[in-house]
This record gives sequence, C-alpha cells and structure tokens, in this order.
Amino acid sequence: MYATSFHDDASEWQAFITGNQASCGTLYARYAPQLYNYGCKLHADRSLIEDCIQQLFLYLLTHRSHLSAVQNVKAYLVKAFRRDLLRMATDNRKQQEFPAEGFDITISPETQLISDESTLARRRKVAEEINALPPRMKEVLFLRFYENLSFEDIAAVMNIHQKSVYKMVYKAFDKLRHRLVDFPLWLAMGWLLWK
Repeated sequence: MYATSFHDDASEWQAFITGNQASCGTLYARYAPQLYNYGCKLHADRSLIEDCIQQLFLYLLTHRSHLSAVQNVKAYLVKAFRRDLLRMATDNRKQQEFPAEGFDITISPETQLISDESTLARRRKVAEEINALPPRMKEVLFLRFYENLSFEDIAAVMNIHQKSVYKMVYKAFDKLRHRLVDFPLWLAMGWLLWK
C-alpha cells in the first residue's frame, strides 16, 4: 500500500497531464489495486472490473491534454471508475444496479489466525451488523473508513449531497450503537478497521 499525500498525488497528476508517461504508470500502480477492491464491492464480474480499470487509464492517457488539475486524485479516479463501471455493466446487460450484498465486510485470514476465539466472535458480530445496513450506508462507510475519503469526496463519488453523507454515517453509527449495546461503538469500529 502506498502512503501518499494529496501533494504527492497532485504533483504526480500534474506531471502526467503535462506529458510524463511514467507518471501514468505510477498512478496506475498506486490506484489500480484500490479501484479493483472497490469494484469487487460493486460488481461480481472480475474481468469487467479489470477491463474498466484499464479503460479508465487508457482514456486518461489518450485524453490527458484535455485534463485539468484536480485537488484530490484518488476521489477523481474513484468517481470516474464508479461511473464507468456502472456504464459498462449496463452496456453489457449483465446487471442494471449494483448488488445490495456487494459491500459485505470480511475479516482477513491473517486477522483470524491472530485473534483468539472471543475477539473473533466480537469481530464477526460487528461485521454481521454492518452487513445488515442498507447498501448505500455500507458504501459510505467503506469509502470513509477503508478508502479514507473525505465527506466532500464521498458526496462527489456517489453523486449525492455532502449533507446526505453526514446523515448516512450518523444513521449507520446510530443503528450500530443500538444493535451493539453491550459493545462500545468506538471499539467495534476500531476492530473492524484494524487490518
């Protein structure tokens, strides 16, 4: 995983749009795995996801002279990828909407091996309760806590108002707080987000 800052991304993007082809490779290496992971949450067809990522970067490469500077490269790529994936899925007539079950939270095998029985049971309970949330709430939580996007960026990616993002996060936490009464919410989210 790349540890990057907005400044690093912005300078890499600027180099890319001014003609540096190596910057395209850097951006691809940095974001293709994240886009693939996000795509797997949205759609079941892995080859369609891979095609969509390649098409996105091919489009960027061929149209870079028409691109402008962006403040948040990650949010820009996630939004473009989401839009393209939905369009490609619709074009292929494989699926009209993203599946509701797409944003299931899973516990990595490494974490399962390290955790003891009671900790694992608690993690499963948290994941189960998150998976019971509506799909859009799960998507907002995924973008916020797994992709570390800001509320503003999530609103742009999902094409909704920023206030709606705040409300969805609040409602998700409220539902989790009520469902996990014997479990402090901050501890539940910490366990879930620990990778």
